[in-house]
Amino acid sequence: MSRFLKRLIQLVVLFVLSILVGLVLIALSTNFTLKLEQKSFGHMTHWGSSWERISEFETWASGTSAKPRGLIIGSSTTYRNLNPYAFEAQMPINWFNYGSSGQSPAISLLLLQHAFERCHIDYVVFDIYGPVAQLEGLESAHDLIYNSKLNFWLKTKLVCGYPEGKLWLRYLYFYTKQFVPSKAYVIQDPKNGTYLKKGFVCSNQPALKHYKKAPERYKVPDFPELAQIAALCKANKCKLILNFTPQLGKKQYLHKAYKSFDKMQHPEFCQRPDLFYDTSHMTCEGANLYSEQVALQLKKYATLSASPR
Repeated sequence: MSRFLKRLIQLVVLFVLSILVGLVLIALSTNFTLKLEQKSFGHMTHWGSSWERISEFETWASGTSAKPRGLIIGSSTTYRNLNPYAFEAQMPINWFNYGSSGQSPAISLLLLQHAFERCHIDYVVFDIYGPVAQLEGLESAHDLIYNSKLNFWLKTKLVCGYPEGKLWLRYLYFYTKQFVPSKAYVIQDPKNGTYLKKGFVCSNQPALKHYKKAPERYKVPDFPELAQIAALCKANKCKLILNFTPQLGKKQYLHKAYKSFDKMQHPEFCQRPDLFYDTSHMTCEGANLYSEQVALQLKKYATLSASPR
């Protein structure tokens, strides 16, 4: 039995070492070519992605401002549809869009906890996109772990919540690359949009031209993290406002759990294909028009009661 156990331990150690050696070799290969990294894990530091947005958040959070702070959280519909500059044009609040791809409510909660640790926030706009609200957040976890400079302990906490092999390998590879001579490739693709700072990506895709689907009723689902996010905001003396992302061809109605919250809905945008490049993401023109309308509603809730710091 002892010989078997010893042999098993040796095999485990050999397996772990072989993985580490493989990660080091892939990282070193980036000095000559991107192909091996891209084939193994996909490319890192995609321009306009979480890499730049998350890094800028840390600068925003550590900055000094006499204005109250406002944070926008949610998925890709958040960072592509909600323009913080349009919000600031309507109210003297320093806004930042903290959205990320596939950001589930569980990950929104995690990021919001981190945000409150970094600075005082007076207002949170939680942008809710029904289909993403039901996701566990694996897509967002991959994006944040592999493609951002998110805090080390926050990344570790995030990766421990998802028992997926590729996610763990990406986590290990990200930090392996920090310790060996390697090269980062920033891939710029206009199709992915133009990053305008403050977490907002202006989408360059053309609007839909032939969308004639008849509207149908859609119930925005409830999720357990909503109460936790509300409690977190209350504990930090922060005003929470919910925003429900309009979807083409969907007449939204809400779960009763949303009744007690301050909230914003935008049914007038659900039949405007000229403002969308797919059924939920807006073009630059659409996002700017939509953000202006959201900002006008938001002014009702952003009472500016927070005292300047």
